Amino acid sequence: MFLFYNKPFVKATKRYATHVTGIACGNGTLSGGRYAGIAPQAHIISLKILDNNGQGSSSHAVAALRWIMDNAAKYNIRVVNLSIGSNDRKVNQPLKESVEALWRRGVVVVAAAGNPDGRRGYQPPPPISPMVITVGTWEDREYFLRHKPFSLFTKEASYLPDIWAPGENIVSVLSPDYKFNMPNRSRENIIYPNYISMSGASMATPLVSGAASLLLERFPHAKPNTIKASLMRMAATHGGLLDQSTCLTQTGKVVLA
Repeated sequence: MFLFYNKPFVKATKRYATHVTGIACGNGTLSGGRYAGIAPQAHIISLKILDNNGQGSSSHAVAALRWIMDNAAKYNIRVVNLSIGSNDRKVNQPLKESVEALWRRGVVVVAAAGNPDGRRGYQPPPPISPMVITVGTWEDREYFLRHKPFSLFTKEASYLPDIWAPGENIVSVLSPDYKFNMPNRSRENIIYPNYISMSGASMATPLVSGAASLLLERFPHAKPNTIKASLMRMAATHGGLLDQSTCLTQTGKVVLA
C-alpha cells in the first residue's frame, strides 16, 4: 500500500511494492528516464501490511487505512493505492467502511480489481464500493466482460472495473532484495539493469493512481468523485483504457465539470 502527498517524507519500499511504486511515480533515474513513472514528482509514504512472503490479513489493511485517516491532514495525503488482493468470499465490511471514510475525507482511493485465477476462480478486490476507483487489467477485460465476477459479491457492482489499464509485462524498478525463489518469479524478467517486468492488476492500478496525482496537482481542491469522473471520461475515449500515453498527454487538458 502506498499513498501520495506533498511533503518530503519518503520511506523506501521493498520488493514487490518497489515495482508498484515505480509505476506510479518512479523518476527513472537508473534508466536515464526511460522507465519513469506517471507522476515522478509525487512523494510517497509506504505502509507495510504484508510479511516478507507477501502474506497479510484484512485487519492489517484496515489498521493502515485508519492510520491514513489519522494522518491525512498532517501529511496532506491525497491518493491511496491498494495493489493488494484478498481471499475473502464476500465483501469485507470493515475494509469497505475504511476506504469509504477516506473517500469522504477527500482522499482518492485506487484499488486493483483482482486477477482471474485458474485454480480458485476469481479473487475479489479489497473493497467493492462506488467510493473507490477500481482498476482492471486491460489484457483480462474479456474475462471480466464475460463472467462479470463482481456480481458474485454484489449486484450493484457487476459493471466493475471502473477503468482498465495495461497490466501485462509492465517494466518498473527492481528491488535489490527481490526474492527470485518465490513462485512465478524469474530472472528472465529483468529487462534493464535495476528494472524488471511484472504482470497483474497490481501493476495496472498505480498507473491510475499516478494519473489521479497529476490531476490533483492541477486541481488541488477537487473532490474524489470529480477526479474519478474525470479519469473515467479520459478512459472512455479509448474504450475504457487509460494507458500511459493518455495519462501523460490528457491530464493536462482536463477541464473539470
